[in-house]
Amino acid sequence: MNSNAPGSFLGYSMQVPRALFHLLTGSPGDIVCVEILGDVTSLSSDDHTISEEDKASTDSNPLTDRSINLWKTFYNWINAVNSGEMDIQKTIFILYTNKAGRPGLVNHFDSAVTKEDAQKVITEAKQRLKDINHDHVIWSYYDYVVNKNEILLSEVILKFELQIGSGAGYDEVEQELVRKNIYPKQIPHLINNLAGWLQIELTERIAARKPARIEWDDFDRQIKVLFHRIRCLELIDFTLREAPDKDEIQQQVKVKPRYLKQLDAINLDSDDIIKAVSDFLRAKVNRDKWIENEIIDENVAREFQEKLVSFWANQKKRIEITQKKLNDEDRGHLLFLECSDRQETIRDMNPPVSTIPGTYHALADEPVLGWHRNWENLFQKNKDS
Repeated sequence: MNSNAPGSFLGYSMQVPRALFHLLTGSPGDIVCVEILGDVTSLSSDDHTISEEDKASTDSNPLTDRSINLWKTFYNWINAVNSGEMDIQKTIFILYTNKAGRPGLVNHFDSAVTKEDAQKVITEAKQRLKDINHDHVIWSYYDYVVNKNEILLSEVILKFELQIGSGAGYDEVEQELVRKNIYPKQIPHLINNLAGWLQIELTERIAARKPARIEWDDFDRQIKVLFHRIRCLELIDFTLREAPDKDEIQQQVKVKPRYLKQLDAINLDSDDIIKAVSDFLRAKVNRDKWIENEIIDENVAREFQEKLVSFWANQKKRIEITQKKLNDEDRGHLLFLECSDRQETIRDMNPPVSTIPGTYHALADEPVLGWHRNWENLFQKNKDS
């Protein structure tokens, strides 16, 4: 097994958060590209370029003095300038890494401010690497950069920035969202949505053999929609990304908690039972997440439940009066269907479709209410087993 595989995968994966960062810090008319003139490239409307290479590692510094990552990066930049793909006067060269190591040449490159500084660090590089020869793995890159293009290397160094992040590259994205006054607990959900959208956009373009480039204006439209939802405290359906899996559902069916026994008592079929479990689990996840993220509080959740209980009580009385010919099971089934189809808002917002039936199942599990005419006798806690 290739021990470098996790680091390589992380390196490619990091392009999404880095592209997202450049979009967040961009301006109208900008274009952010992936795998065009670098791992991530930002093209501004005034014809300036940020060319970024991303180097990741899971356990060590990927930018040591003798690393391929370091010298191949400068090789690619200088080669692009020589070929006319980049204008050195209008380009900033960024090397982003998720691991900080012992200070080395790359840090000295970053610190150079004047031509004298640049020349000094080039001389230092020659001294440190004077023992490498044609057999060394970095020789072809080092030779091209230092020996054959020393003057151009000096110019690149003066336009060079080393940026050190951490983890998978999302910390800087989070910081930008904080600057945009997004509430901290909302940020993970927003990042998931933005990163997912960006990943799909890039993948579809690559699959269609189109350049993997995202216009800032398209991104701006997407983020405005998400910002509006969050700032209006929309009842986000967290289960779109955290849906109950088959094992969770089957475990509920196997254990058969009280809310499922209540459904058995009114003869619901197996498909309805599976849907009930899914609704129950989804409603619980969303309720917990809404409270955790301060979209609602316990009082709002309790008020919503009270409205559902009130509707259940009224419907139960109506069915007892109007459906005297139905047996207890069919009355209960009808009551369950009418309650499940109930339209109720939370803070004047429509919740996800699983919320109302799922909340009814939670209430039936306590049990606060039931479906069968004799539910209180059948499912009191001291009788239910």
